[in-house]
Amino acid sequence: MEKKIKDDEDVRRKGVGLLLILALLFTVLLGLALAGCTKLEVTPPSFELRLSESKPLAKPFDRVWARAIGWFDANELELERIDERTGYIEGKLAAATDSPFMDCGTVATRNVVVKPALTQQGRVRMQVSGQNAPRATVMIYMSGTYKLSVYDRYAGREVYRSGPCVSNDELEKRIFAFLDS
Repeated sequence: MEKKIKDDEDVRRKGVGLLLILALLFTVLLGLALAGCTKLEVTPPSFELRLSESKPLAKPFDRVWARAIGWFDANELELERIDERTGYIEGKLAAATDSPFMDCGTVATRNVVVKPALTQQGRVRMQVSGQNAPRATVMIYMSGTYKLSVYDRYAGREVYRSGPCVSNDELEKRIFAFLDS
């Protein structure tokens, strides 16, 4: 009987030891799996969000309005709204992968199989005022968004990030140069 009790205690100790080893092994494997997951971090843009850029031009409203329409047409922006009575024009920039006009932040990745797919989309709003004045004033506002996706090979799924982009002031400078020419 004593031998049976001693054998039962040995089996119990070995079982507990085996459970501890399995728990430790599971913890280590889980840690390795989580460390291997795809990581996708986006640092926000360094530019501050501006409300708009405004500039008076030494040209009458009709001339500036015609040039503004010409700029949207020449740059192939999809017009979404146009109202000459109020002087408002709104257009959408074509989707891009690396727009020279927007700052969407910095992307940091870890454990990616392929390079992340980035798409940016922008919107340009322009207000031309001064219909009854010798000089027109133009106000431009540009905003944008990005969408970033990458395949997580460990989880077997896509990982997405999206957020705002800010203008880097290049587009506004080009528009004002075009309108002022």
